[in-house]
Amino acid sequence: MNYITTNIRIPEEDYLRLKIEAARQRKSLAGVIREKIGEGKIKKTSPEALMARIRRHAHENAKYLKGFDSLKALREIRDEN
Repeated sequence: MNYITTNIRIPEEDYLRLKIEAARQRKSLAGVIREKIGEGKIKKTSPEALMARIRRHAHENAKYLKGFDSLKALREIRDEN
């Protein structure tokens, strides 16, 4: 199996809880996280299902963005920097 190294941000209390669990099981933090992912505690989603959720959220959020010019906003942000 190939592994990929990555950085993630999690709340400090979750980090500490996972570190304690790893110490109690005499495993590495990475091992505990991989185990939790493998157990399905982190839901695996197909790309199609994920895109459908994104479209659904985008459609729901569209009502709040009527008249919003995203290109203009991006240009303003760019010009500020």
